[in-house]
Amino acid sequence: MTTRDEVVTTAQKAVTTGARRSRITDLGEAMAPASKYRPRGGTFGAGAALLCALACACGCGDDASPPAVPPAAAGSERAAADPAHGMTTVLDGAAAAFGDGVLAELTGDEPTARAAFARVLGGSDVPAVLTARAALHLAQLESRAGKMRRALDLAARARAVAPSDKAVEEGVSLIQAEFVDSAGAGGMRGPAAGTTLPGVPPEVADAFATAEARLALVHKRRLQLLFGETQRSIDNRIYATQSVVALYRAVAAKGGTALVAATFRIGTLYHDLALDLSAAEPPAELMRDPARGLRTMLSNLAFTYLRKAEAEYRACIDAKQTPESELWRLAAETERRSVVDVLVARGVRVADR
Repeated sequence: MTTRDEVVTTAQKAVTTGARRSRITDLGEAMAPASKYRPRGGTFGAGAALLCALACACGCGDDASPPAVPPAAAGSERAAADPAHGMTTVLDGAAAAFGDGVLAELTGDEPTARAAFARVLGGSDVPAVLTARAALHLAQLESRAGKMRRALDLAARARAVAPSDKAVEEGVSLIQAEFVDSAGAGGMRGPAAGTTLPGVPPEVADAFATAEARLALVHKRRLQLLFGETQRSIDNRIYATQSVVALYRAVAAKGGTALVAATFRIGTLYHDLALDLSAAEPPAELMRDPARGLRTMLSNLAFTYLRKAEAEYRACIDAKQTPESELWRLAAETERRSVVDVLVARGVRVADR
């Protein structure tokens, strides 16, 4: 005959086992990545499982309220009774902010969404795929605000963090398509093209103005790969950048404010060239394997020029400053941070991050 104590013990085991399985299932569903990114009028995969898990943690469960914990059980005995007490999961760290950001974006609270996604990007305990999705959400917000250069920087970071994620790749491609559509619509890094340098000799001011005029032309240029002429197309795009870099080098040799401003401009030229290379698409006529090889070559070239951009921004920041150069130095710090984020995501160790 089964005793009352045996019945109670069997019931307790069933409840404990079910609760443990439920907790594991909830966590697994909560960390499932968003399925798709919709850049125009939609959102990325909203991470609904994560939101559900967070909502359940705040109030889901049986209708009956659990019995109150006796005062004696609230002390040291609780730790012994609950092995999970005091432990944390990814839902307790910066990754939880992703769900907050998605919810804020869906409800139109853009400032809260930006802050939440920024927290995810700054977290050290966040899975790579979630970091990539947060970067793409921010890229979409920047794109809507007309800040395509910043959007492209965030898209590049997302690809570097999760290079094999198909949904991330799709989101990056759509951001890049919007970048191409916005060609010639502005988006200059730092001070506008044509900005004058105060307190420099007339000949230096004239040389800088000439370089600024050429910068404006190169800034509007986009790499278009033509079938049968892909290498020449790439070479022409690189030469266009290098010719303007040479003009700014001559200005930088004069020192002072001219050095800081010209070095910053060189950094932006390399920075934009890197993004242009990474955004270029192989000709539609190209077969799959050659197209894959071309993308790899473009990615390696983009990485090379991104490192050059970082070096120029750092040189601008480290140069001897003048009262007139402060604007250029601050711009260099801002742009360098976006470059460093991409480099670090690709495993590059950058000094003085």
